[in-house]
Amino acid sequence: MFRLATFNCENLFSRPRIFGLPLNKSLILLDYVKQLQEELSKDVFDQTKITALKKKLSGYATIEDIRGKHTTSPGATDWLGWVELTRRKADDIAIDNLAMLIGDVNADVITPIEVESRILLQKFHDDLLYEKHLKPNNKAEYRYILLIDGNDERGIDVSLMSRVPILDIKTHIYETTMYEGKTVPLFSRDCLEVSLQLHDDSRLNLLINHLKSQGYSPSNDPQSNRRRLAQAQRVADLVSQYDLQSDYVAVMGDLNSDSTSPSLGPLLNMSGLYNVNLNLPPSERGTYRTGKDQLDYILISDALKTKLKNVYIERHGMYSKVKYLHYPTIVGRRSEASDHAVVVADFEI
Repeated sequence: MFRLATFNCENLFSRPRIFGLPLNKSLILLDYVKQLQEELSKDVFDQTKITALKKKLSGYATIEDIRGKHTTSPGATDWLGWVELTRRKADDIAIDNLAMLIGDVNADVITPIEVESRILLQKFHDDLLYEKHLKPNNKAEYRYILLIDGNDERGIDVSLMSRVPILDIKTHIYETTMYEGKTVPLFSRDCLEVSLQLHDDSRLNLLINHLKSQGYSPSNDPQSNRRRLAQAQRVADLVSQYDLQSDYVAVMGDLNSDSTSPSLGPLLNMSGLYNVNLNLPPSERGTYRTGKDQLDYILISDALKTKLKNVYIERHGMYSKVKYLHYPTIVGRRSEASDHAVVVADFEI
């Protein structure tokens, strides 16, 4: 059995250590950062003061030397660099619940959405997911971890963790469109196109997406339907380049609108492409928060549909007062793995 899953992790980011401290201490340290920045902008460095501030900020901030060394340069005119806040590991209780959830799903291929960087995802896998939740339970590691920086300025990217080899990669971050009279990137993040080598030597072709959200929208397109529609149409164009009757193809990720939305019509109404959640009763198809709306999708080609054996929505990572069961370690929204559920599909390949 071969398992596919997609999961919006709700911001798998590292965070500056300072911001994890009590407010009064973080404010004191941030003032030291300000003082250090001021010292490093002076024509003549006061090395005694700089050393004292560095000691106070030990473990919380460092000085990055780009040209010259701040310890030997006479002043700012001979030195280029800045103060960098030290980031802590993604090891919060919510992140541990996230790792537990991914470990329990145990997919052969999973597409985490809203991830900061490949390095962070690799460390999350190596230090937490594998060491604490996969290895002790005799579950395989994710040998192939992929993320390409996309178009979101906040660093929200799509990614892939796979136990089968990657054959081909194609990014679509450079494609543009006209929106609100301006030339903008077509994809809010990316449509990351990846081909994987399956055990029977066949290819699995994935198009990993995080389409335009319904927030941060102009007043004349409050749900960003026009932007999302253009993205969905382009993904459909890319899908049409495959033979859906013979090629294994899956569109995966957070499409950011319910299946009733016309903005997803180019994909959801596409001949030869099937929404796996339709295998579930209507009341069980939702993936976001209360389960009312489906935002997360695995859309598969007819060829892959012939291999589909089981579909389920994994909700144990979401906090719910009544409707759904969640992990005992989740005591509120602060500690939940995500506000999205995981879409899981099993295939006999």
